[in-house]
Amino acid sequence: YEMAKGSSSSIFATSSTISKDVDEPRMILTDTGAAVPNTVGWPLVEAAMLVACAGVTRFCLDTMDSQFDLSLKNLLDTFFYREEHLDLSLDEADAQLRKGSFSVTGYFSPRQRRERIEQHLTDLRSRLGADL
Repeated sequence: YEMAKGSSSSIFATSSTISKDVDEPRMILTDTGAAVPNTVGWPLVEAAMLVACAGVTRFCLDTMDSQFDLSLKNLLDTFFYREEHLDLSLDEADAQLRKGSFSVTGYFSPRQRRERIEQHLTDLRSRLGADL
């Protein structure tokens, strides 16, 4: 910040008016719906930084989603792997899973957990059916 403070860039300057933000938005949508920097009214560097930040944020969210998906799959494989597990109701399976790792299961909504449990039990039923 100290190095950039003395430069001619206004990226670190505070916005003088809120109405300017509304009248001259930093990002605009193209006809296809893509967000692009508004090169009229805002410095291109500032708009490019916003796009870069949005990209990094999207990457981080996608990475977290992927890690939690893998963790939930590992939990399902650890908790439900025998034929007797097929007799559990979805509510019983969900309760058992939540006791095992609330930090992972809490990331998902109840609907998402039920869908994943149901899919896992369906896959387990197919695997065990092939082994019998």
